[in-house]
Amino acid sequence: MVLLRKCCCCCLGLRAGSLAIGIISLLAVGVVEFVVAIYCLLNIAETKKRIKFENAVTFGIVDPDSDAAAYIFLSILLLVATIYIIVSLMLIHGARTKRRFLLLPWVFFTFLNMIMAFSGGILVLINSHGYAANIIVGFIVLAISMTWIYFSCVVFSFFQALQDGEYW
Repeated sequence: MVLLRKCCCCCLGLRAGSLAIGIISLLAVGVVEFVVAIYCLLNIAETKKRIKFENAVTFGIVDPDSDAAAYIFLSILLLVATIYIIVSLMLIHGARTKRRFLLLPWVFFTFLNMIMAFSGGILVLINSHGYAANIIVGFIVLAISMTWIYFSCVVFSFFQALQDGEYW
């Protein structure tokens, strides 16, 4: 049973929607996150001025004021971006060739990322202390998370449709 029948307000099919979502996620998330991580690694002094690496990031293992904390955080960001680029390429190839199991890594990885972003948006709202900028950022993160959760449902629906034989 397919979760969704059409994508994007009934104007695209699930296959075209999955391809579009794969391209959008590759460019908007994977490549941008990869470029930002590389830029921040190359300009570590400026990055340390703009981002506070507190004990929550380093779990008290590394001194938050050292370069090691920034390198660890940005290396993890680079790893996540690389994985996201790979799973986005798998999504595009899987949707193009109708290979359903190539869609699953993107669905799982994106869904996990969006659950983390959704909970981060809620935490920003809870800890906003009435500051308008924090409230706006929290709502933007929640809106983006809801959009990507919907995108995950579209790709998973295409996965189900391939199983049911609707695209053969």
